[in-house]
Amino acid sequence: MITTEQLPRIPMLATHEEYAEARRKSWVAISDRGYEVLTHDHGWEIMSSKEFDIGGGFGLILDQVGVVEGTPYRDEWNKQLVCQPEHLRGHMRLPFMRLLKPQQVAKLQGLVRELINGLLDDIEDPTNVDFMEQFGRRLPTQLYCELISAPREMAPEILRITEAINPPILTFDRERIPQSEAAYWEGVDFIRKHVEARRNDLGDDFTSELIRLEQEGLIDPDETVGFAMTLLIASMDNTMHQLGLTMGTLLEDRSNWEQVLARPTAAAQAGEETYRLCPRFNIIVRHAPVSITVDDFTFPEGSWIYVDTRSGGRDESKFEDPDQFKLGRPASRALQFGSASYSCLGATLARLEISETIKIIAERFPNVHIIGEWKADVGPMVTECERLNISLV
Repeated sequence: MITTEQLPRIPMLATHEEYAEARRKSWVAISDRGYEVLTHDHGWEIMSSKEFDIGGGFGLILDQVGVVEGTPYRDEWNKQLVCQPEHLRGHMRLPFMRLLKPQQVAKLQGLVRELINGLLDDIEDPTNVDFMEQFGRRLPTQLYCELISAPREMAPEILRITEAINPPILTFDRERIPQSEAAYWEGVDFIRKHVEARRNDLGDDFTSELIRLEQEGLIDPDETVGFAMTLLIASMDNTMHQLGLTMGTLLEDRSNWEQVLARPTAAAQAGEETYRLCPRFNIIVRHAPVSITVDDFTFPEGSWIYVDTRSGGRDESKFEDPDQFKLGRPASRALQFGSASYSCLGATLARLEISETIKIIAERFPNVHIIGEWKADVGPMVTECERLNISLV
């Protein structure tokens, strides 16, 4: 058995080289925040295991940014799915599972393609495109409007709200927490009014599904608003950045994009390769409620375990030439979407948006290329696409 003292030590913001060096010594390392799981299959095993839980979950992050227990803003966050223990998640996952199950998401393919083509048609100068501003931030927001049956004209306002809520928390920017809170209450007010207006005009959308669940007695009116806020918070910011990270990864080396052009039906697989190489979420967190042994190491009771997606995605014991983009690899599971009862419910929808974006840009603009250098900012929890300028022609 390996002891904690024998584990390699790595920084919380390790480079790919530091991860690789640590993997040569062990599948698990230690940092200032806890235990770091470095390999893909060990990461998947721990995420999928019922022995581990999420402890205080997202509440621990809220504590660190100053959104503390006893405040109105924290009370609202405590209603969100990400702050719930496992035994309460089944009830809260129900509406998301109904709307976002693969069969339902597949029905959205035509709509997603329509939105993508419309955004590309709107670009006035195809030789100089701010990808995040002109496309990445707009696609998930317009799709959200469709999902809740809000007018597309509201997309800029919804974008402004959602971009103020999540980023200060995920990037640990305490100075912007007041903006986050103000935007949250603005979002709640918007959703509450939208739900009330929708009650007498139900359709095939997320809001109507929530109202039906309420009418069936499965959720209460406050939960209706809370679930709609969860979709607002979770469905846009992360997809926006992964769109940028995906396109940046595909275009930073022309050989990557040439592989996409050579296999136009493999757009979904191309997306998976980018999640492996450049994931939006850098860690998936688990907690050991008791001492738990995995292979040759025992995680002490009460310890925190960080599945490093940036390391696991480049695990040389799992992937041949792990730093290279390669279509045709054996199927593997993207760590950043989690597993089991803590998996990302919006993963199927995000994958659809990203794969259709790859496919349509490849069809319409095969000569697309980056202008200058693109910039991705790696943080303790997430990676953000800060800049990606491209030419479509």
